[in-house]
Amino acid sequence: MSIVTRPNRVPELQRLYQTNTHIPIYLKKGGDKFVVGAFITLTTIGLVGALYGSTKMARGVKK
Repeated sequence: MSIVTRPNRVPELQRLYQTNTHIPIYLKKGGDKFVVGAFITLTTIGLVGALYGSTKMARGVKK
């Protein structure tokens, strides 16, 4: 498929993004939900690990 014969998806995407729904803009397309979910999961795991390590250090626990 060449660039010249590609279909114009701009009107379709404009309708998708401009609809009046309560869904945030970054979750409107299909694959974005997976990326946001993975990012939130990894951030939560990192935060919990950091808090666990800092509480162990504050108590003076070795190993």
